[in-house]
Amino acid sequence: MEEILAREETHDWMIDALSRERKGFLLDAPAGTGSLASRLKKMGFSVSCCDINPSLFLAQDIEIKRGDLSQSLPYPSGSFDFITCIEGLEHLENPFNAIREFHRILKPGGKLFLSLPNYLNIERRLKFLITGLFSKIPSPERFGKDRFDNLWMHHLIPLTYPILKLVLEHSDFKVLSVAKDKEKKGMKWLLPIVWTIRLYCFFWPKKAREKYHLEDTLSPALIMGGNTLILVAEKKTGGDSLRKEKDHGLE
Repeated sequence: MEEILAREETHDWMIDALSRERKGFLLDAPAGTGSLASRLKKMGFSVSCCDINPSLFLAQDIEIKRGDLSQSLPYPSGSFDFITCIEGLEHLENPFNAIREFHRILKPGGKLFLSLPNYLNIERRLKFLITGLFSKIPSPERFGKDRFDNLWMHHLIPLTYPILKLVLEHSDFKVLSVAKDKEKKGMKWLLPIVWTIRLYCFFWPKKAREKYHLEDTLSPALIMGGNTLILVAEKKTGGDSLRKEKDHGLE
């Protein structure tokens, strides 16, 4: 059995969500060892895989292509009904390019299933307040020059939900749902801090609340969410989507 590089709960969430979808052509990128791809193939999806390091891929009878999500992907436009991107965007030099490429290779009405670290839960907010960091940076003292090898294995870009939503909508996606992978039992001890933040922000003017997207950032799925944030987005259909692809030279 292939080793799971992401959280098992995230894989289980994806399997459950995709079990309710019609079967079709699906791209898993980055594919890692192929653990999720193998499960999706058994469910009846026509699965293709892409990864910057195909040597890690262990799944049998599934095509794997080398591809860098920060660049153009090796697939024609409109190739897939579904794309799964598990714990990928935060590792990229250019995650916005990946979103544009996903839009290009999805069919109109196709769905994108994303997971990434939830940088806005209250635990991570407190860590940022103390350390000034959303993610651990490879230490020069511990790793030396080796920290530059396989840089794509590290969390390079701390994408928060409001920015990700902005980029998705700009790329002509509609966000359908936002969820968390699992509950974190220890988070309940931080509820008094969450209540204080919500009470403080309750008295902000409406324009200020909208400016800082507090309806999203203070929602239970984010501020009380687990380590992983899961999104489902749909590529819009119709003339607007086609015009946008022409504007970007993606015909």
